[in-house]
Amino acid sequence: MGQEERGLAARRGLARTRAEERPDPAADAEARLRATVEEITRLDAEIEALSSELADFSRRYEHALADAFADLAAAERLVRRLQGLEEGLAALAASLRKGGDAAGAAPARRPRAARGARRRPGGRAAAREAGREGDAEDGDADAPTPAPGEPPEVEPAEVVLKRLYRRLARVPHPDLAQDDAERARLGDLMARVNAAYAKGDLTALEVMAEKVGAGEPPGELSPEERRAHLDRRIATLARIAASLARERERLARSDTARLRAEARRREEDGRDYLAETRAEVQEEAEAAYADALHRLARLGRAARDLSRARSTTMSQLTKRGPTGARRAFDPLEEAEIVRMGASRLDRQRATPAARELARTLEAAAQATPWEVALALLAFFAEDAGGRPPDALATAEGWAARWDLLKALWTGAPDLPRLCARLPRHLVIGARAQGDAVVAGVQLADAALLAGVRIAMERESVARIAREVLAVLGPEEACAACGGRAPALHLLRTRGLDELNGLACPSCGAILRSYWRYGEADGLEALAPHALRLGLVAEATAQLAGTAIGFQMLPAEREKLTADRLRRRFAELYLAPYEVELSPEAIGVSRGRERLASGARLGAEGRLGFTVGEGAGTTAEELLEVLRARIERRFRP
Repeated sequence: MGQEERGLAARRGLARTRAEERPDPAADAEARLRATVEEITRLDAEIEALSSELADFSRRYEHALADAFADLAAAERLVRRLQGLEEGLAALAASLRKGGDAAGAAPARRPRAARGARRRPGGRAAAREAGREGDAEDGDADAPTPAPGEPPEVEPAEVVLKRLYRRLARVPHPDLAQDDAERARLGDLMARVNAAYAKGDLTALEVMAEKVGAGEPPGELSPEERRAHLDRRIATLARIAASLARERERLARSDTARLRAEARRREEDGRDYLAETRAEVQEEAEAAYADALHRLARLGRAARDLSRARSTTMSQLTKRGPTGARRAFDPLEEAEIVRMGASRLDRQRATPAARELARTLEAAAQATPWEVALALLAFFAEDAGGRPPDALATAEGWAARWDLLKALWTGAPDLPRLCARLPRHLVIGARAQGDAVVAGVQLADAALLAGVRIAMERESVARIAREVLAVLGPEEACAACGGRAPALHLLRTRGLDELNGLACPSCGAILRSYWRYGEADGLEALAPHALRLGLVAEATAQLAGTAIGFQMLPAEREKLTADRLRRRFAELYLAPYEVELSPEAIGVSRGRERLASGARLGAEGRLGFTVGEGAGTTAEELLEVLRARIERRFRP
């Protein structure tokens, strides 16, 4: 071989070597496809693991803190309600002072989100959903996102290969041919399908399936077709991989993930994140409830300020009537923020809502007696005439009385917490009561008072009513027994004269006596309830046909004798009005029978006072003397 031939052979060998080393585009695409599938598998596994961990942390977080956050949210709702009501009453008072129309003076307030929500994790969401809230805006808005809870549609190559082979084997099978030429063509195609399946050539099967699905003859798979198909497949899977990567990043940046990371940091320091957070939330809730109690007191002051504005400007406010004439009007009747009190309605009317409330209170008397007690406090505050009892005139008074009541029941909440979760028949609001505006806990509608009266006919509710009414008196110290407690109001006597008294609930000693002039209101207006409920008892005896009642504690009434009743008559009528008659001249009879001094006065029989024959006067004359001197007491 000459030198020229040897050079030509070398060049041909070099050309073959370079051709053999040239990279195959299809093989490169296959490698990139496998890498993309592996990345998707890895991302999916990471998302599943992270979602599971966040969901587990979220469940523990909710289990440990859900009730604390709910308590905080309730406290903050109460604060917002009190704040809005106070602002509304202040706006109404300002409108009255300006002489403007008071109706609708309180604008609606847009509630703010509770502070406790800022630390909440994903909650009770499914594993895939844990931690995703609040972070969707961090991702690419244009990028497709898999549906929540659905895995990406990426299956193992072996599964896809077998499914495609089975599908193609049904289409070109030679047994389906109509003639020999068709049988030969289908046999050749089936051979290529079998060969691709045997080599595990998924790309060849996919391209053949696409052509068969489009109605095209499969033909031989060219390198360009293989590469184009692989590029489309890679592009599709790359979008899925990018979507999974964004999902993983969203999970990693979610509130739940940040909370879990903080919990791990504290655990590394030997601290309990959930316990510490619970303590922080509880402390925040306590502060919110304290703020609510403070605002409840401010609400009372705002109501009193509105009362003053109403009393000083109402005579100057006029409104044009239907005929065009101007007339004076009460602006509170048109103010949505203040409802009219029970004194403006028919007290005997019982609406369907009132009867439903009665059934509700009867059912709650055993399970949640403190809710019944709060409804009774609202009832007594409104049913007390022109003003509530002094014990319920301020927020401090409500809190003090509630502390006495809640000690009676295990599990009873304090007043602010109960106000934050009021049953639907109670609200924090304002009402016109007599000439005043009163704000605080009240029945949602004045007509519901009839429902409370109906409920008190049941002993289960009446028992709670006695306990509530027993704490509404002023707190007094008893010199007789040394105790200190809210005194019980009673009418020491009524019928001929009316003398109010405050008695020690323990021993029955009279702590104070006083007369009231004008219509009864406040604590004194609740005396009929105390008698009807059995909180106090009464003995009645007639003097010359006029019935005179003497109220006392039930225990004293059971032990009452004729001599004690006679001495009580002398103490309350003969001595104060300086009647010159010896107490021994007064006797007690049942019917026509004169009772011995030690005789017990039971509930049976009609009692009467008699005057002895040697007393120098008669029962009729004694009655006239007492009436004249009682009347003289009211004269200047």
